[in-house]
Amino acid sequence: MQAVFYRLSSTTLKLFAASVCASALAQQAERPAADAITNTAAVAPAATAASAPAPAASAPAKATLAEITALLQKPLPVLEGVDVFKGTASLKGKRFYISEYRVLFETGGSVSANSRPAYFGGTNYGGTNVRVEYKIPELDLAVLQAITDRAYADFVARLEAGGAKPEPADTFIRELGAVYEATVEASKPGAAMTEEIDMGFGKRRYLVLSPTGMKLNARGMTGLGMGNIGNRINYVKLNVDAISVGMAVNLAAQETSGSGSSLFRRGSSANASAAMEVTSASSFPAMLGHGGGAVISFTKPLAVPGQFATLRETGGYDSKKDIAAQGVQLLGRFLGVASNQVKQVEMTVDVDAAAMASLALQGLMSFNQGLASGIK
Repeated sequence: MQAVFYRLSSTTLKLFAASVCASALAQQAERPAADAITNTAAVAPAATAASAPAPAASAPAKATLAEITALLQKPLPVLEGVDVFKGTASLKGKRFYISEYRVLFETGGSVSANSRPAYFGGTNYGGTNVRVEYKIPELDLAVLQAITDRAYADFVARLEAGGAKPEPADTFIRELGAVYEATVEASKPGAAMTEEIDMGFGKRRYLVLSPTGMKLNARGMTGLGMGNIGNRINYVKLNVDAISVGMAVNLAAQETSGSGSSLFRRGSSANASAAMEVTSASSFPAMLGHGGGAVISFTKPLAVPGQFATLRETGGYDSKKDIAAQGVQLLGRFLGVASNQVKQVEMTVDVDAAAMASLALQGLMSFNQGLASGIK
């Protein structure tokens, strides 16, 4: 049989390929109707001989900005066992000011995994590629601003309670100058400032915020850069300082099997789920001193437990469910070429704004307390 197959002409092979693809496309054309039947049965399994359908449950009312703002004024306990920092900063009894308090809120991201095609022992192993893309579309900038303002007020209060009282930035800078000038506007209504961070097998997109009226330090590929060297030397001589504080609030956990050869793995997997954590913004530390260069950095993300969102699948593609693609891959296997499997999942994160705001503030307050504990 095999010898006969290899004597087939190229014209015959083309006719065979066309036949397989045509059959696959015909099956694909019939698929929507079958899927509609399947989905209807899955969504409404309780459709019986009831005389009248039950009324649909009304969606719970969303909290207003005023209600969320009032919620943020209530006292919140800090999380227990906050041990996620390393490093210290000498600020007690020293003149200093807060140059920036930079908060990143996640608005979406993606995570992927793959296995590379390989050929070994006469067998061709196809590759796999999985990608999950998620969006968080209902974040209200006014709510995020209220969270940031409340978190910053809490940070200043914790510094002062620990004996490190910051001076007003304008007064300090007029007298002693700045090492890093704050010139960058954070997100405002109609003018969002965004940032995307690439983590290898995952990406995260953020809105960048600062307390109302506070600008941010400019950043480049090397971070804050060298700054004003003369003012830095003067800061050290006079034993004064300025600090930059930054963190990110992630709203999704990313899971990936990474990358490897298909010889050693049968597939690949990637996933995203609703989970909150406060962590570093890219490679920047949690706090950086402008004068003496004191650094307090994260050792691991600060997990914030609690339910605040759900994820739902809104689209995507799976080559295993694509009849046309399966037909072409079947032909490839006849010709000795292994098939590659591709899966893409699109998801939307539905956020409970009030729960998210409360948990985010609790996480930021816990971040503040952990950071204040490293100041001596």
